[in-house]
Amino acid sequence: MILHKQSMVNMSNNLANCVELSGMTNNEVAAAKGVTPETLRRHKNGKIQMTIRDAEHYARILNVSIAEILFKEAPIPVIGSNIIQKESIERTLHTPQKYEVYGLTNYEVDRAAILWEIAKPYTGQFYDWDGAVQTCKLKPIVDKYVDQDCFQHISVVKSKTPFPSQEIDQKGKPTQLTAGVVYPQPHGLFTVHNGKFGHTYTDLDLEWAAPTLSVVFRPDLVGIIIKKVGE
Repeated sequence: MILHKQSMVNMSNNLANCVELSGMTNNEVAAAKGVTPETLRRHKNGKIQMTIRDAEHYARILNVSIAEILFKEAPIPVIGSNIIQKESIERTLHTPQKYEVYGLTNYEVDRAAILWEIAKPYTGQFYDWDGAVQTCKLKPIVDKYVDQDCFQHISVVKSKTPFPSQEIDQKGKPTQLTAGVVYPQPHGLFTVHNGKFGHTYTDLDLEWAAPTLSVVFRPDLVGIIIKKVGE
């Protein structure tokens, strides 16, 4: 799960800091990369865009990860993944965390990501979600509460009891996860309506609900990297 090698990364990077921490001189790094010191300087200050292949080469030279070369900011944790099937969505929380996302620089710290893919073969209306990265608030998930920003807006939710068979996990069992517009009911219960799938669940006792913030359909074209934790 990484960008194409020739994709250009148009953003400020962390190359200068990595070079400084390595103890190598600019001339040594440039020679190892096979570029002039001036090209290295222009890579460091963003005057020349690096490709992922460039970043990969620098990472090997400096003994760091590609993400450390490309990004100054901390990664966003991936909390789970969704796989779109013909008549259902497999929704799975990752415990422990498996992936993290770099490059969503316009967002605050309180963010979590969800990865999307479609089962093969799939020809339904959600084909464009294959490879998408969705973000939502992280704090409601960690602290287990229903965020009021969810009310009358699309959100990711976890019920205290499993949903019907349309909502399943990767083992084919009913899951406690779904998504939709959240409406508060009396006595601390909730309704969740997903108009795209025609699902309406009422009288829900929710463990948590986190508002959806964004969906990036082509992360490979906007400088976003998804990598395994610890790589």
